[in-house]
Amino acid sequence: MYGTLDDVFVSRTGTATVAWTVSLDAGEVRTMDVPAGPGDPQSPAGPPDPEHRQVFHGSGFHNVLAADAAGVQTLVWFSDGLGYTGGPSQFNEIFEVTVADRGPAGGAWSSSPAVLGAGFVSSHALAVNPSGAALMSWDQFEGRRQRLYTSYRPAAGAGWAPAELVAKDASLQGAGIDDAGRVVLLFSRGINARERLYAVRRTVEGGWGSPERLPGGGFLGHDLTVSPNGSAVVLRDRTGYEGDPMPGSQFTVRMTPSGRWQSPVRHPAPSDGFFWNPVGTDANGRALMGWWDGGHLLVRWSRPDGEWRRPCILAVGVTRPRSVNPDAQLAVNRRGDALVVWAAKGEKAQLRARYKQAGRGWTAPLNVTREGSPPADYTIALGDSGHAAVGWMPRSGRQFHVLRAELADTDSGGRR
Repeated sequence: MYGTLDDVFVSRTGTATVAWTVSLDAGEVRTMDVPAGPGDPQSPAGPPDPEHRQVFHGSGFHNVLAADAAGVQTLVWFSDGLGYTGGPSQFNEIFEVTVADRGPAGGAWSSSPAVLGAGFVSSHALAVNPSGAALMSWDQFEGRRQRLYTSYRPAAGAGWAPAELVAKDASLQGAGIDDAGRVVLLFSRGINARERLYAVRRTVEGGWGSPERLPGGGFLGHDLTVSPNGSAVVLRDRTGYEGDPMPGSQFTVRMTPSGRWQSPVRHPAPSDGFFWNPVGTDANGRALMGWWDGGHLLVRWSRPDGEWRRPCILAVGVTRPRSVNPDAQLAVNRRGDALVVWAAKGEKAQLRARYKQAGRGWTAPLNVTREGSPPADYTIALGDSGHAAVGWMPRSGRQFHVLRAELADTDSGGRR
């Protein structure tokens, strides 16, 4: 198969939907429900000519599939509508930004996907809220400049607005949408020591505010999470050229539901870096962040007002395998349940997990994969009803596995 596992989503009823690219050469996009639905696996409608392949641009995005409260799903991909022209690369391949919808899991994808834009497309972000309002944002190279575009949909079933230029000379760093349909975009300008980070908010009526520069400068990683109540949290961590953490500059900046950015809050410097996508929030604005301190895996909750609680140790003495990417992930759902999955090295690499229901303690560590089935890449999802899914692909790239679970009330606590 030699493909990529691009995303996994879990419905309120526990059905997991997986999106993957069959191979980087053929580039065919497919989806499948677990348990399987009628017609699975499905390929969204697209050009019949195999050279006009549909491609998730690059690998590791894990942000191509989302759904509203009714279970109506939205899928995004990059379609090489002009055929092979020397890529795939954002510098020499023209891609169409394409989205399709379908009803709750088990239905068929729309026969007429919407093309939101086309060009030398780079990174992207998709966000959908419970009413079906959605934002698609992407970078696009135009000459020597990179520009940030968005397209907005006000509700499920509505049409997508024409692509809108939001920022010039900008690189997309994250996007989110709240229950009211307000959008927060995170983008950067400049590179290395001259890099600066900005946030801009879109109102329900469609107006963009003025970009607000956030604290911190060069060599900083970024992550954005937007709560259903309209608050947002940006994590910034200082890293070197090789991605190694640099102590002393790890902090979060919180935006209130009214749109006011608060003063930054410093955090203990992680000796081995933060998770991949290291922050999540519930419907009340409580945030969870995770990081590594040597072989110890830690998480930390905030209160709804942004005040941070003491860290909690979830795993001690973990040896992380270099062959598994990413080494840890977390997910938080609307009601405040949380899931953390990490890679551990034993005789062979495997995935382990801990889960926490809202208002309860963390479960004991659970084995997600067997030691005889070492993963190379994986992605996780946590549904709003407490159902979880972990999808992974072995190093052979010839198959993928999906594990679903309705997570229980086990309360064993974490070390605080």
